[in-house]
Amino acid sequence: MSSVSSNIGLILPEIEDQIHQTIMDLYNNFSKLDEIADIYMDEAPASGFWKISRRVYKKNPSIGDYVGWVNLREGMAAPVWNSLTSYSVGDLIIPPNDNGHYYECVQSGYSGVNVPSFPTISGETVRDIYGYSYWTPSKNYNEGDIVLPSIENNRFYVCTVAGLSGISEPTWTIVDGESVNDNQVVWVGYRIVTWKEKGVAAHFRPFGKIE
Repeated sequence: MSSVSSNIGLILPEIEDQIHQTIMDLYNNFSKLDEIADIYMDEAPASGFWKISRRVYKKNPSIGDYVGWVNLREGMAAPVWNSLTSYSVGDLIIPPNDNGHYYECVQSGYSGVNVPSFPTISGETVRDIYGYSYWTPSKNYNEGDIVLPSIENNRFYVCTVAGLSGISEPTWTIVDGESVNDNQVVWVGYRIVTWKEKGVAAHFRPFGKIE
């Protein structure tokens, strides 16, 4: 009868074991060894499911740097949200300020200028247009302001040249990255991304400061 090693639980086959059973035991052993093998990366993980306490080592550490990263929370790793970035359905992100959750793009488009208020309730969604207002005639706009048309078209528009808007609403483009002239103001339009809360995010933090 097979026994188990005391440290990592490897199966120790016996001479009497059947060949098929021995092969399965060896397969399980290799899987366990793979799970605990050292991992080397250039950056903290940004994809995949990670168990708590899992460590990832830097490929090229240096004095004053850290040895690597350790995961403080079991969950999914994902890239950090970035502003005015193109996202496709199925892309995953985590907020710049950790809130314990990760999010999936359920409507493709571009992220907004400002970090959205990400929901923490399971399955809730948010449109990535934090800080928006509806376009107003004869109003002074600053670079980076976001507006929606009076009749929404699933797009937002970012002020790239500050100034006074016109007395009549402009004809809004529906082409991503195309500009719209509005008296003194210039707007650039993008399709709105929608994010959906998907679950618990992994949380990697640096460890092992090298003196």
